[in-house]
Amino acid sequence: MRIFIKTFSIIILVASIFFVTKIPALGQGVMLRGIGAVNASMAGVATGTPLDSAGAIHWNPASISALKKSELAFGLGLIFPETKVTSSIPAINLSGSTKGEAGTIPNPSMSFVWRRCPKSPVTFGLGVSAIGGAASLYSADTTNPVLGGYAKSSQVVIFQLTPTLAYNVTNRFSIGVAPLIDLASLSINPMQLGQSLIPGSELHNYGTRYAWGGGFQIGTFYDFKNHYKFGFMFKSPMWFENLRYEGKTVGAPLNPSKPESGSFDFDLPLTLSFGLSYDGFRDMVIGVDVRYFDYSSTPGFDKGVIYKNNIPHVGGLDWESIWSVAIGVQKKWSDKLTLRMGYCWNENPIPSRSSMLNVAAPLTIEHTISIGATYAVVRNLEFAVSYAHGFKGKTTGNFTAQNFNGVVTNETSGDEIMMGITKKW
Repeated sequence: MRIFIKTFSIIILVASIFFVTKIPALGQGVMLRGIGAVNASMAGVATGTPLDSAGAIHWNPASISALKKSELAFGLGLIFPETKVTSSIPAINLSGSTKGEAGTIPNPSMSFVWRRCPKSPVTFGLGVSAIGGAASLYSADTTNPVLGGYAKSSQVVIFQLTPTLAYNVTNRFSIGVAPLIDLASLSINPMQLGQSLIPGSELHNYGTRYAWGGGFQIGTFYDFKNHYKFGFMFKSPMWFENLRYEGKTVGAPLNPSKPESGSFDFDLPLTLSFGLSYDGFRDMVIGVDVRYFDYSSTPGFDKGVIYKNNIPHVGGLDWESIWSVAIGVQKKWSDKLTLRMGYCWNENPIPSRSSMLNVAAPLTIEHTISIGATYAVVRNLEFAVSYAHGFKGKTTGNFTAQNFNGVVTNETSGDEIMMGITKKW
């Protein structure tokens, strides 16, 4: 128990430091694919394939009971996003292409799993990690009509604290529960959400506050004792307090600049995850996860352009719900070295009709590959590293500017390097 209390204190201390960092998403819409270097190298596969504490806590709370040892893990990733927006208005022969400059951004994770003794039916866990977000930055390119001569930027930061409890009902079946505590910040400049689409009505030089939210997740894990294992996870929507903002409209000749304040309802989607693994080959584990993200029913993502008093407003990002499939393979190469690789495919949540609404949030990546390795430095102390590449995804749609019809294309790709260290006992 003393070890548990001391370790828990260290976790809370380090967590308070990690919470000041920001990340972009290289994931399934706004949600990251992998948490920690081990899980990321498996393309996020974990629901029925518990290989480490970070992935198990995030994708199936029941699966932490299948980890062979207690462990404490820290991870840090670097994400290198690449975005580009291209638009044209053929009627006036105007076109331009602008690359994003989001920079290199850190992605931290931390996880802890503890069991009092090997025969104990109860396993405790705690995860603190960045679970999603986005970042983009476009210069004020006057040749690119969809930008309207203004710079555009966005930054979404989502952190999650996950205290977890798993219970072995039998030696084959376990259940797990976890209340979720979230902290998020959303910044889109100019602010479009909730605003009129009339030129000059966008908010500039505005500020937003961090929003707290929460939800819960439950999971089940079943070991068939014939090399097959199955897991299921239900994660509720993450209900956040309204995003509040204060700002000033750009203004137009007939609509002078004025201060404005307001709020916007923005939540995270309900998630379902199914996982199956097989370890019948020598020193090898193969896992598959299938997931569903319900963006189309989630406030902030559900509505597109809505009309108030016959004036068009941005009611949301107008995303579609998506499915995701990931497969990962782990091979124990030697007593010290373990290798992994994975592939993840997910549907593009941004339909062509919403291309203009998502210039500042072009989360269009559909295909990602990953590789990684773990090396045992000494007994029960492991170092892990992973690399992932998200192939270019794009969405093309129509938009209207100054009564002219145009075409806009958003493109996104990215790379991520993650490192982690794990202590087991």
